[in-house]
Amino acid sequence: MIVDPQTLSLYKRLLKYIRPYYKAVAITIAALLVTAAMTPLLPALLKDVVDESLIAKNEESILMIPLLIMLIFMIRGFAEYVSKVAGEWIAHKAIQDIRSQLFAKINRLSEQTHQEYTEGKLLSKITYDVPQVGATLSQAWIVIIKESLIVLGLIGFLFYTTWQLTILVIIIAPIVAFVLNRASKLMRKSNRNIQASMGGLTQRMGESLKGHKEIKISGAQAFEQQRFDAASETLRNHTMKTVRVAAANVPIIQLIASVSLAGVIYAASVMSSKDLLTPGEFIAFITAMVMIFDPIRRLTSINATIQKGMAAAESIFELLDHSEEPNLGNKTLDKVSGNISIESINFSYANDSQVFQNFSMQIPAGKTIALVGASGSGKSTIANLVTRFYQPDSGKLTLDGVDINELDIKFLRQQIAYVSQNVVLFNDTLAANIAYGLEDATQERIEWAAKAAHAWEFIETLPNKLETIIGDNGASLSGGQRQRIAIARAFLKNAPILIMDEATSALDNQSEQMIQEAMEVLRQNRTVIIIAHRLSTIENADQIMVLEHGNIIEQGSHQQLLATQGHYASLYQKGGASGVVN
Repeated sequence: MIVDPQTLSLYKRLLKYIRPYYKAVAITIAALLVTAAMTPLLPALLKDVVDESLIAKNEESILMIPLLIMLIFMIRGFAEYVSKVAGEWIAHKAIQDIRSQLFAKINRLSEQTHQEYTEGKLLSKITYDVPQVGATLSQAWIVIIKESLIVLGLIGFLFYTTWQLTILVIIIAPIVAFVLNRASKLMRKSNRNIQASMGGLTQRMGESLKGHKEIKISGAQAFEQQRFDAASETLRNHTMKTVRVAAANVPIIQLIASVSLAGVIYAASVMSSKDLLTPGEFIAFITAMVMIFDPIRRLTSINATIQKGMAAAESIFELLDHSEEPNLGNKTLDKVSGNISIESINFSYANDSQVFQNFSMQIPAGKTIALVGASGSGKSTIANLVTRFYQPDSGKLTLDGVDINELDIKFLRQQIAYVSQNVVLFNDTLAANIAYGLEDATQERIEWAAKAAHAWEFIETLPNKLETIIGDNGASLSGGQRQRIAIARAFLKNAPILIMDEATSALDNQSEQMIQEAMEVLRQNRTVIIIAHRLSTIENADQIMVLEHGNIIEQGSHQQLLATQGHYASLYQKGGASGVVN
């Protein structure tokens, strides 16, 4: 059934996932062999029914043949049960392994790769592609082995009965192979288009679910419905192309087989009339030949499942083979003081203009550095480079004098607490969210972190306090509460480097004041990078750097920059007390 080299190569790779379960595979194959062996016995017994029971009136045959038929069906039924259960067990274990491997791979991809793959496409690989592969693993190889063995067994019986007529049956094989090969190529192409369409549909769904408030406030329900319907129609069209090819495949094969059957029946009738075949042999031959068509039909039908699975396997293996986020070094430091140096870097995002050109910056250990500037000036890019979410095109960054590319990436990130303006929380308890990634965090330390971030004030009003489930991305919390949980997470991590990217943007003035007080404590003996549009949040920074188009145009303390009456002073005066940078 699997004829082209690409399909064969893909299927071999796919079958590696069932290799660890070789014992269950052996049981399944043994059961399939028993099933296949029982099938030719039925037409063989039918020959004796006609020749021995009906014509020769053999009393022993009259008694024994019905009992043997019952025994054959009992053995075959048990073998089919074993092969089905064992086969499904193997398939679902393999599916579990593939899902786990995919999930692990997604978490090891670089930020740039996450931008290349949309969220919908990544979700589609797990939610749609894996089940398609699962159908191939749970059905295809079992059907191929079982039905092929049955066909071989029946052909062997046909040769045993009369080789001349069997040759006529075999003649149709090249024609059937040609039809299957052509259908396989058409279905593979259509299924590739289905994978892409499903990714687009999942993307539309994901964006609509996330942006449901924006859709409603903008009155864009009709627009989003139109976009969803268009994506759904594209998926339907590609699906129907596959259905049409698969639906035409079986009747074409059956038509070819029927022509062959008609020819064989005619030739067999002639041979029987000349006493070259007994009546029993004639009936047994025709019965066995008719029985061959059923496994051939199943082999033909499973081709559609195989092609769906192969298209899905291509999609999955494309991601699994994708390069991962590089871990270039393996060094660790006994103690991190937090001295960061950015030396003559050049950097640009993919398909975008250059952000930095020969850019340098010094962030002394234990100091709080604030980055100010308009959107696109490079503030968040500095944070992305320090955390090694992105690599500079040239130049280097050092931590305590060591190139961060020489450091183990896990170790590097353990030294950094990161609080983003886009807070990410998980559908778990408040305690689990605060202690995220810290397996040894105690209840006392979690409570301390919550109090330090001024989150305890609302947590203690909840019925289950720290054990409260907060919903998808903290849906049950306000924006300010969500950010205080993220800040509590940073308190608990207690890393020597703290990056706060618009971390107080969603707080009201009272909450912001409390966080500022907490920050005064948190930043002691710690290197802090604050990225802020609200200038009031950075007045106490040791050094403020004003960025514009990837260059530092001003730097100094809050009072020094106000005294120079430059760009920073202008921004501060325009924004008043809040000092918002647009």
